[in-house]
Amino acid sequence: MFVACVKVGTLYGPEYVNRLAAMVARNTTRAHRFVCLTDDPRGLTCEFLPVDTDLTGWWAKLALFKDRVFGERVIYLDLDTVICGNIDFLFDYTGPFAILRSFLPPSRYGSAVMSFIPGLGYLWNDFTRDVMARLYGDQDWIEERVPAVDCWQDIAPGAIGSYKVDGLEDGPKDFAIVCFHGEPKPHDVTEGWVGDVWR
Repeated sequence: MFVACVKVGTLYGPEYVNRLAAMVARNTTRAHRFVCLTDDPRGLTCEFLPVDTDLTGWWAKLALFKDRVFGERVIYLDLDTVICGNIDFLFDYTGPFAILRSFLPPSRYGSAVMSFIPGLGYLWNDFTRDVMARLYGDQDWIEERVPAVDCWQDIAPGAIGSYKVDGLEDGPKDFAIVCFHGEPKPHDVTEGWVGDVWR
């Protein structure tokens, strides 16, 4: 099974990819291939593929859905994800599409953690620049085109949390995955548990 991330532009350095790959390896018992879709593979210590798009920011994540990029199930993780515990539950999911229920607001999709099977090429093929003017981000496009999904908060209650929303400054509690959406990013939190885990 593939575990994938996407790195485009200069917001995140190669250390974000390498540390995410290491955290995944430390926290699952399942065989996997960690692959980064990127426009710049310099400094990466994991397998990589060309992202092959000039889309920037979170819009570049739509390249994950191109036909024949992977050919099998993919688990996707945002680069600013910190893994604190066992994530075998991500590999145990067998449905067609799992995505987060957004932390803010919770009624929307959050694409920081996803699992999906092949057959979603239309998310890429039907995408146009007009969508970027009409919608805020990639997760809004996914929500518009894939209305029936499973949410991680229902699949694995209490497994995925938000550093900000759940107030995790003093520790990750029982969360296996902590999302650093917005600010701060993991490299901004130099003291305490984040520095111990994000390595």
